[in-house]
Amino acid sequence: MKQKPVNWRSRFIIGLFPILTVLLLIPAAVQNQEAIANPEGALKTYLHNAQQGNIGFGLAGFYNNRMSFEGLEPGDLVLGGYPDCAYGRFSHAAIYLGNDQVAEAYAEVGVLISPVQHFHSYSQVCLLKVNAAPEIKQKAVEYIMSKRGALFYPIAFKPGDRIWNCTKIMWKAYAVQGVDLDSGNDIWVTPDSFYRSSWVTVIREL
Repeated sequence: MKQKPVNWRSRFIIGLFPILTVLLLIPAAVQNQEAIANPEGALKTYLHNAQQGNIGFGLAGFYNNRMSFEGLEPGDLVLGGYPDCAYGRFSHAAIYLGNDQVAEAYAEVGVLISPVQHFHSYSQVCLLKVNAAPEIKQKAVEYIMSKRGALFYPIAFKPGDRIWNCTKIMWKAYAVQGVDLDSGNDIWVTPDSFYRSSWVTVIREL
């Protein structure tokens, strides 16, 4: 698999994430004391990892893992992670569309469609089956596809429909169908929250 060229502008934008996180989470924390008190919440996880010197999305690279994507159905989730990620084991999430394609969100380009095989570049990958009716999963896919090209911002809190990150759009796509994939009722959704959700079953991970 050919390695993608490094996009330094995107890395710079995402590199601002630690500073923006602290600045924006302080007022949010004041207004959301119950969510912040959660020991597995995003803020506590972030601050703990920051104390260990881990910031941003971790040690990105091309790890060439051997994950098989067999067994995925439209609406299932794919998580990818790099070592030393500040906000948990996983740093990115996508929703499977079928035909070896996923929908995901990135800096600069927003919500887009990509081949699922690019998850081979992560050091850790997990496939999650969403335990919902096929029609609900299909509606979640359609919701995300309706947001194609929508604006990306790393710190996208749950409220609002103007800005998205890779996890908020998937959480919202299912939330409007009555399926809440946020396991911690947090102020912002991380890939690890999907991993811990009672609505999913791990298909395969490495």
